[in-house]
Amino acid sequence: MKLLEINNIYKSFSGKRVLNGINLDIENGGISAIFGYSGEGKSTLLKIICGIIKQDGGNIMLNGNNVNNLEPYERHCALVMDEPLLFPHMNVLENISFGSRLSLNKKKHMESNKKISKSSKEMMELLGITGLEKRYPYEISMGQAQRVSLARALIVNPEVVLMDEPFSNLDIISKIKVRKLIKEINNELKISMLLVTHDIEDILNLSKKMFILNRGKIQDSGRPKDVLKKPSSMDIASLLGTENIFDGIISEINEQDNLIKIRVPYIKQGQGYIDADFQGNFDIDEHVFFVIRPEEIIILREDRQASKSVRENHFSGAIESAIFTSRMMEISIIPEDDLEFKVLIPFHAYEVMHLHEGKTVSISLKKSAIHIIKKKAGPMPAIPGRSQLIA
Repeated sequence: MKLLEINNIYKSFSGKRVLNGINLDIENGGISAIFGYSGEGKSTLLKIICGIIKQDGGNIMLNGNNVNNLEPYERHCALVMDEPLLFPHMNVLENISFGSRLSLNKKKHMESNKKISKSSKEMMELLGITGLEKRYPYEISMGQAQRVSLARALIVNPEVVLMDEPFSNLDIISKIKVRKLIKEINNELKISMLLVTHDIEDILNLSKKMFILNRGKIQDSGRPKDVLKKPSSMDIASLLGTENIFDGIISEINEQDNLIKIRVPYIKQGQGYIDADFQGNFDIDEHVFFVIRPEEIIILREDRQASKSVRENHFSGAIESAIFTSRMMEISIIPEDDLEFKVLIPFHAYEVMHLHEGKTVSISLKKSAIHIIKKKAGPMPAIPGRSQLIA
């Protein structure tokens, strides 16, 4: 069931259009996320949903009801900001209890909301901040303060919790803890959440559905892993930090055999072609980009050859660099063709395979992992990597 529906929302500030016909919906009980650059209007959209800002046009629907004309306290939404914004003159328990003391708000929720209702102390226990009841905001850490802010939002039993960059002021340890906590709360209370972030790790760790807000519109949406693997345009690929972007020319399209061949003149290995799964809406001799995620590239064991049955694209090259980052190894591999492949593998695999800088390895690019993007007319976008292939 669709809990929240955003229909054709427009908003301008000082004559500048910020939101240009936004459409999205979220399901009941899940975590969804909006991703985009800073300044794209993500926070503005959250404030429109909860009624702090009025849109210029369009409708906000909650549980099938239009809430355009309702005040913020009538909308059954709770907003958690990047700054905890706790009342400095209240201790932790008083801050959490504040929302539940708003009798009008509480009455409306008790009448219409059948979710689990918890006391302030029960909420503190759920969020792991028991023992902080009598402390004031200046006496607790930023991570603890963000938990207090979340508890204050949850205590009113909202239909949906809106979170605006809730991890942006947290250190990495606190961020991991609060992420895990939010996921546990969502699983236990079944409260719908909409998260705004510019950190893709937040989305991969928390959300089941993501929306990309770019240039005032929702340009891509779907399961996070699908959106990451198959960006719809080079704009989105760039926004997502996509690596392994190359260009080539469509040379063969065979839907029956589930095959598209891409000719890449600079590639000597593999006879100058890349095989990909069939993808519609392309033409023979069309110039395209193709991309592959670093985690989709397989470094083959020395005793394993590429599998012809799955039509792997097989290359060999030397490891130019290997960097350890948070349990994973980021590896740069340079074949003879002056390409550069970015590969991501677990640290354990790197050790077991005895990999090191300078070692020559074989790699496999499965055709199912190759995603093709149309080229738009106009200036060519910059392609990350050692060199840009000019087809």
